[in-house]
Amino acid sequence: MSTNPFTLSALATTAVPGLDVVGATEDGSDEHRSVVAARLADGEVVQVVLPRSVAALTAAKAHAAGLAALTLATRSRLPFDVPTVLGTTAAGKSTLYVLSRLGGEPMRLADISPARPGLSTSVGAAIAAIHELPTSVAADAGLPHESAMTLRQHQLATFDRAAATGSVPAPLLERWEGALGDDRLWQFKPTLVHGDLQAPAFRVEGARVVGIDGWHALSVGDPARDLAFLLGSSEFGSVDDAFEAHAAARGAGDRHVRQRAMLHAELDIARWLLHGVERGDTAIVDDAKRMLAGLLARVDRDPTAAIAPERLETMDLTGVQEYLGEPAMSDAPEQGSSTEASPER
Repeated sequence: MSTNPFTLSALATTAVPGLDVVGATEDGSDEHRSVVAARLADGEVVQVVLPRSVAALTAAKAHAAGLAALTLATRSRLPFDVPTVLGTTAAGKSTLYVLSRLGGEPMRLADISPARPGLSTSVGAAIAAIHELPTSVAADAGLPHESAMTLRQHQLATFDRAAATGSVPAPLLERWEGALGDDRLWQFKPTLVHGDLQAPAFRVEGARVVGIDGWHALSVGDPARDLAFLLGSSEFGSVDDAFEAHAAARGAGDRHVRQRAMLHAELDIARWLLHGVERGDTAIVDDAKRMLAGLLARVDRDPTAAIAPERLETMDLTGVQEYLGEPAMSDAPEQGSSTEASPER
């Protein structure tokens, strides 16, 4: 089928009867999807999407299911806009989707920086708003709902498969094994999650998130999954601001969300490696190996990059007194004694 913007816009009028299209332009197409921005007579702009691969069609169907789960009542609790599926129609072996088009511009990870003050806080608060939605949103729509134990097992399975390739440096395997084996990291309550947050999913205006797209992985899962992409930024102060805004909006119930986010981000490299191995694509495998080498170099030189929560040393009574600036027991007078001589009776 032709991917000409006007051809797809004309087909969109079949998906949405009465749609009055007066103009069309390409809107971020790639090898998997043809995407068109169609301008209507009333000035509104809608998005027309035609998946061009089996994987893209599967994702589009999942995206539509996720958007359907986000009812009007649910959307009213979010501080940003979410697309709406306006209609669909068959298009050869694929399906054409017409959706409302989000405002703003796609965010880049580099935008989370001091150059865009306030944006990192808006991003953290937007992610927290998703996590604060009731988990029944997913349950009512029949979307995946996994426990913390199951989510941990998924990560362990990725670890085992990556280790079996023989391509992951031993220090990284030791690092990941330690985090996966630390029960403290996995004592959290699963929440509703977007499931595949990356910078381009956010639509921003200035320093404010105005929309979030890409809801094909909506489920109940680990909130750290949605925060992992932030750790790809080198603007550590801005990343801290995002995590702090997320924690402020949600409270202090999940103390180790950042450590798990770091583990997710690092295991994403392992997943990239496995993808290359499964496809027999040496270019992907080599790219993943370079990324693993870079990760190893970074964690070696950055002592703050530890995944495991810090273990506080247990202090004895003398240590506590020294910490508080009080005299040690050996220097204090014995109970019932006096530093002065007792008067004679």
